[in-house]
Amino acid sequence: MRSIRTAWLTILLLFALAPALVVGGVLSWLNRDLQTRQVLSVQREIAERAEALLTGFVDEVLQEATILVRTPEMASGSTEQRERALLRAIFERYLFDSLALADASGAEQFKVSRFGIASPDQLTNHASDPLFLAAIRVERPVFGTIRLNQVNGELVLPLALPYRSSGDTATTSVLLADARMSRVIEQVVNIPVGVSGSVTLFDREGRVIAHRDRDLIGQTATLPAVGAEPQTLIGVGGEAVLMTLSDVAFSDSTLRIAVEQPLDEVYQPFVQNLQIIAALAALTALVTVAGSIRAVQTIIRPILSLAHMSEVISAGDLSQRVAVTRNDEIGLLQRNFNRMAENILAQQTALAARNAELEQHIQAQRRLFETVQQLSTPLLPVWEDVVVMPIIGHVDAERGQAILDALLHGIAERRARWAILDITGVATVDTSVITILMRAIQAATLIGATPMLAGISATTAHLMVQQGIADLRVQTYRNLQSAIMAAIEQNRRTSVNGDTD
Repeated sequence: MRSIRTAWLTILLLFALAPALVVGGVLSWLNRDLQTRQVLSVQREIAERAEALLTGFVDEVLQEATILVRTPEMASGSTEQRERALLRAIFERYLFDSLALADASGAEQFKVSRFGIASPDQLTNHASDPLFLAAIRVERPVFGTIRLNQVNGELVLPLALPYRSSGDTATTSVLLADARMSRVIEQVVNIPVGVSGSVTLFDREGRVIAHRDRDLIGQTATLPAVGAEPQTLIGVGGEAVLMTLSDVAFSDSTLRIAVEQPLDEVYQPFVQNLQIIAALAALTALVTVAGSIRAVQTIIRPILSLAHMSEVISAGDLSQRVAVTRNDEIGLLQRNFNRMAENILAQQTALAARNAELEQHIQAQRRLFETVQQLSTPLLPVWEDVVVMPIIGHVDAERGQAILDALLHGIAERRARWAILDITGVATVDTSVITILMRAIQAATLIGATPMLAGISATTAHLMVQQGIADLRVQTYRNLQSAIMAAIEQNRRTSVNGDTD
């Protein structure tokens, strides 16, 4: 960030607000999760209660039917006695809607209901009834699928109970009963679930068979698979609900108990807690922002003063100082800044004096260097029209250029006809030195002088051959004396020949 104020404010707000927001979010999530768990726990208890009511009803029906078939009237009584026993069972407990007694072939012997005793022409044969066949096959009580009584619109639970007459070894009769479920269903669907929740009974196909709101009976809903976790679904009434499902099986008959509660009601405490948390978070944020701004201003104000003073000093005014306003680390920074400015001023003064002194030394060294340059490349006239340039020490590219310049300048100035290069004193003769000598020889030849080389050793001669300097036909001599004598002799002959001509 370009502004340290923005950076510090952002950091303070981040470290102050982020934990508060995180804690608020975690508390909200935990609150919501706890609320959901509590509601689901209550729903499971209600589902268990409904299941207990239904299984208790089934056990009661089975117990009553078992007691009925074991009475003396049913075991060895006449037809009239059996009919009276069945009628008494219907009207004493109001547990059954109808009772019928069929033989082992499925033919009804007699049948009674709440509407009276059936006439012989009203009796039916159950030879093809799956419930009757299942009871005969397994020789134990079998419950059928819950169905609706078309006469009175009441749900009934079919039961087939096989039994044997006295002295028989095989099933001789089957008691066919339709148990009335009105009482237990009223108990189940009227179990209170929160304020507006409900308990719904579904059949295997997901069709509503019992609900507090009778207008919803018969509607079909899509339910999760058996054993699925409680989840948010669209309830029977079309609104989003939190639903817990439980299955109750009676032989081949299965009921699904759905305990549902609207989400608005489920999360109403959570929403209230969330509003409280949001208000506390907003208050915390307000206090944090105000405190952060004040803290940042306290830190930034002296830093801005330091920044302004640094601009003044960087512009060249080293006389300015920062006011020391604090005793903490920032105050230490202010004092150190003033000491730094004083040190810079002192160093600048010393540096100016040192620069003046160094400038004088540089001028003296420059003059000395020029003198050394002149002495390192001397051009000595040793005879009329003969000059000698002794080369001593190390020869690099820069000195080689100086040698070439001095040689050409001296030959032209003295109109020399013979130029002797003495390399006896060269520290190391390598390919670079040979290259410089070749350039000097070629340049001297071009301006009309005859170049000569003195001080040639065996190693130098070998390098000269490798570099091709021998092809230039330059005169070479072992020492300077031989070269000077040869130049004087050639100059004398040239002068004699010139006079004769």
